[in-house]
Amino acid sequence: MDAPASLQQGPGFAVVLVRPQGSGNIGAIARSMAHFGLERLRLVAPRGEAASLEARQMAMTAQPLLARAEHFATLREATGDCGWLVATSRRLGQNRLPTLEPREGTPGLLRRAARTRVALVFGPEDKGLRTDEMDLCQERLLIPALPGADSLNLAQAALLVFWELYRAKTGMEGEAALAGEDTEIPSREEVEGLVDHLLATLEEVGFLHYEPEQVARTFRRMIDRAGPDRREVRMLRGALRQLGWKLGRPADRDREE
Repeated sequence: MDAPASLQQGPGFAVVLVRPQGSGNIGAIARSMAHFGLERLRLVAPRGEAASLEARQMAMTAQPLLARAEHFATLREATGDCGWLVATSRRLGQNRLPTLEPREGTPGLLRRAARTRVALVFGPEDKGLRTDEMDLCQERLLIPALPGADSLNLAQAALLVFWELYRAKTGMEGEAALAGEDTEIPSREEVEGLVDHLLATLEEVGFLHYEPEQVARTFRRMIDRAGPDRREVRMLRGALRQLGWKLGRPADRDREE
């Protein structure tokens, strides 16, 4: 069988490392990405140095990919152009996300990546993703292991996810579902803009009796379940602008972007 096409086919994937501590892990992940056809590496407030000798030695022939890594201050900034965020975390927490093992979850991610950019989000080696960062994600991948076992090294966990994506792509070559649909999926920044706009409007009408983070989480999950397209998100923003006008804010500053 011929090798499958790059995992970057279509909008593809972005690999997002949030506050990675080890320079070696950054380099090793870049090497794994190149091996399986992933091209976009994004670093959020990294503690390790992508330009360090250790990172470059671990990257080996993937040093050009490592050199192209983009740097961001927050996860939201790093994923503004993505339509779906996948957390790779051992944390369940009170507000748990839909959780799948990589082998069962990767076929669906490939179908999504044919229509919108999918962010594979990895947290820092010591504590993982924070609650507010998990809230930005729509799905969670969990790598099963023996009870009580130590968590996998960051680069090892990333390698397993990349391999499962590549393996799934091999089995799905030629599948019509990869062609996607005609509807445009909104970016996460468009969805988060809708959530921000909604919260601001609710605050003006005196609805926010609870913690804003809790209300934002609830509406974010509701929007994600509904799965609106870009036109529908814009229509909802338009309705909120009209409501703002009725509340006495003629300009409303549009609250866009």
